[in-house]
Amino acid sequence: MSDSLLGATILVADDEPGIRGGCRRVLESCGARVEAAASGVEALDHLLSADFDIAIVDLIMPTFGGMELLGRIAEAELPVVPVVITAHVSIDTVVEAMKQGAFDYLAKPFVPAELIVRAERAVAWRRLRQEAQERLLQLDADKSQLHTIVTSLADGVLVVNRDQEVVLSNPAARAALGLEEGQGEPRPVAQAIACDRLRELIAEAAQTPGQVASLSAEVACGERIYMARVVPILTSLGQPLGSATVLRDVTELMSLERAKAQFMSMVTHELKSPLAAVQGYLKVILSGQEIAPGKQQEVLTRCCERVEGMGQLVRDLLDLSRADAVPLRRVEPLPVAEIVAEVIDQNRYFAKPLGVALRTDLAPEGLTVSADRDDLLRMVDNLVSNAIKYNRPGGHVTLTARATGDAVRLSVADTGLGIPQEVLPRLGEEFFRINDPERRGIVGTGLGLALIKRTLATYHGRLEVESTVGEGSTFTLVLPL
Repeated sequence: MSDSLLGATILVADDEPGIRGGCRRVLESCGARVEAAASGVEALDHLLSADFDIAIVDLIMPTFGGMELLGRIAEAELPVVPVVITAHVSIDTVVEAMKQGAFDYLAKPFVPAELIVRAERAVAWRRLRQEAQERLLQLDADKSQLHTIVTSLADGVLVVNRDQEVVLSNPAARAALGLEEGQGEPRPVAQAIACDRLRELIAEAAQTPGQVASLSAEVACGERIYMARVVPILTSLGQPLGSATVLRDVTELMSLERAKAQFMSMVTHELKSPLAAVQGYLKVILSGQEIAPGKQQEVLTRCCERVEGMGQLVRDLLDLSRADAVPLRRVEPLPVAEIVAEVIDQNRYFAKPLGVALRTDLAPEGLTVSADRDDLLRMVDNLVSNAIKYNRPGGHVTLTARATGDAVRLSVADTGLGIPQEVLPRLGEEFFRINDPERRGIVGTGLGLALIKRTLATYHGRLEVESTVGEGSTFTLVLPL
């Protein structure tokens, strides 16, 4: 049970019964009191009639969705801390939700541990905000409890008084702003904060008349990007006392969005060229031009190869997507010898026309590894098919399996082209392929090793590669026993 959620009151607003029920079970098991709503209207009724610590809100619901609900919460000046959940997460959606007052976000599908972490963080922020408002009314009183809460938060926290002085900061905030531990407080905002946009946001919060839910914006501090949320702190008479600021590091989120855009561009490029080639070949055939029988066979063969390449790209993309779906895996003890035998049988007819022999050197019977059967078959088959494709006529591929210490090492060695040492660190990057004359005619997507590395990461395993140009390569799957 999570002590952080013990006694917390939480509203779960989602139009999917399965999501509502699942969230309720997980949060109640941590000691929280949970209410559920199936629409934005029902959620607003709950929030207006009772005090909740946090609200977990789906962005898409009947009548009005989570984004409008965030606006209603701000208009009603409700102290609840919203956390949005959505199946269509994008950087624009997340930024807009945070500007509307959302404290955090969670992308569907999610596992219970992710839900608990987000809920704990939101409850901690709600309690911190309440505590900060009380402490600013009596700055000379004991600060120990507030200091403990603030220090334990992973997000940066700043408290600024009405004189625009930083009176409280936690280690995460000092790290973000480049402040040394020994620098005393209070200190003027102008000296403590080098980021112009963050200073402007804090000043704006101090000058905003009346109660506002929060002011939010993206700010750059050094090489990192933060989502800054500034909450004005007022007396019971509405007089400004200062503000509390939370800095959430969104650098990785921004990087992910850029990587997604690059990924889509690369996928488009990888599909555009073979489609254009197939279209060109088909136009030649449909135009009725007389083609020599041997040439016609060559054209059709090339079309088939291009279509096979596009099909492999689609299959690899689906496998990459599945590699992150941990809850869908069925992990069980698998006999390594059985997996190897199945992969050998699948690739035997592929290897024979190329003159490549398949060999095994396995440990004694009984060696097993815990994994999803489809995952393990896919990884071993990928390595074996690569070893065949990049081999030489008359060469061989050897599969070796051994238990060493607390791991199983399953190796696939070939006698093929080998890999230059300078490109070994790039193996596993999406769409990366070695571009040389010997490999130019070999069909591939450059996604196979990326899929293997991503799948291994879910099992806390790793991929090891050894290679010598002209002699061959050895790829080893290292999986915990």
